[in-house]
Amino acid sequence: MVATKRKRHGDLAVLTKKPKRKKKDAEPPAKSSAVPKEVEEAEKGSIPGPIFKGEWKNKERILIFSSRGINFRTRHLMQDLRTLMPHSKADTKIDHKDKLFVINEVCEMKNCNKCIYFEAKKNQDLYMWLSNSPHGPSAKFLVQNIHTLAELKMTGNCLKGSRPILSFDPAFDELPHYALLKELLIQIFSTP
Repeated sequence: MVATKRKRHGDLAVLTKKPKRKKKDAEPPAKSSAVPKEVEEAEKGSIPGPIFKGEWKNKERILIFSSRGINFRTRHLMQDLRTLMPHSKADTKIDHKDKLFVINEVCEMKNCNKCIYFEAKKNQDLYMWLSNSPHGPSAKFLVQNIHTLAELKMTGNCLKGSRPILSFDPAFDELPHYALLKELLIQIFSTP
């Protein structure tokens, strides 16, 4: 029995077998003799160069999340930070009962190496933790005034996700603990 295939207009077409290739057709085409053999042997022995020749890319990922019990202004602040920082990731809220080392595990699961954690205590005080998640330093800040992007009328030619401008007092270079805080802030808020 011959295999048939129906065409679009309803006519039957008979499928035929493809002709076999001859031996001389099956051979690969001969290489051109324009390249000398010594050059080919030298290329075989050399190590190929790197795939990407360029500058180092910042592949920092930042996890931004909070504890339970935050108010709407803190939630809007977190959302604004996520929109301004294209290298950030979000996570669900964690309970007050969990210890702070749980944050390292959450960062590891989300493949993040920096963390911004907002901790609300007694529905009044808000603390912001900045940390290097595996085993780096962490800093705790008391947040007193929150102004969201909806309140601020920013004018000018600004791009969302562009490089922020961080300016520090000269005292940040003099004392070692201030220098550590300066480096932590630069690593977290600089966009890749």
